[in-house]
Amino acid sequence: ELVFSVPLAGQEAARGWNFIIGGGYASHLSDRGSFSVGAAALGARSRRLWLGIEGGYDRHEAFEEGGEVWWDGDNGTGIECPEPCTWQRVVMRREYVNAAWHLGAVLRYIFSPDRTVVPSAELGLGLYGLVHQGATRTQDAITGAPVPRLSGEGSSTDVAPGLGGAFAVDFFPGNGRIGLGAVARLRGAALPGGDVLLAVGFASGVHVEAGAGGVVVLVVLAQVIALAFGSL
Repeated sequence: ELVFSVPLAGQEAARGWNFIIGGGYASHLSDRGSFSVGAAALGARSRRLWLGIEGGYDRHEAFEEGGEVWWDGDNGTGIECPEPCTWQRVVMRREYVNAAWHLGAVLRYIFSPDRTVVPSAELGLGLYGLVHQGATRTQDAITGAPVPRLSGEGSSTDVAPGLGGAFAVDFFPGNGRIGLGAVARLRGAALPGGDVLLAVGFASGVHVEAGAGGVVVLVVLAQVIALAFGSL
């Protein structure tokens, strides 16, 4: 999932906090993308390193397809009406929406913290709810009357751990507290195996001796393992 958004950022320099809200365009690497909204709260751990939480909703795929078909009044449809033609001509439209909500921790590294234009990179880890919605709407091709027997809708949600990365540029006029920026994000979700193993390791008292870089490597490795099992 690829996301382009324009965030509005506010920073409270005295307390070392940065609050961000944004919206933009989300795509499943296709031409069927839709909107994205999100928010984050980050606290300073050093001049360049910030840690916080983020959440959002991305509707990364929305499309519809369909056309006219012939219906026999029971369970049969076809693109042609058999002779003698007694079937009903109907118009079927299928609508699909694929979206995802996410909530998790985010680590931001700021390359130039003392400038008006502030570039940064982010790495996030959290839970993703993968939402799949579908609906079929059918009506008579001549009268436009709905055909309930050929219509319906359904949805499902799968919860899985996910990993996200981003590159952002924020602009704070006069080095003030309110700024506007642009960000490009890439997100992916996998089966929970990798994250379960990582969580058990920390819960058992394992300490990361490699510092912040070691944490990042472990998180990325966990997601790669989860993605590998997910592809089996």
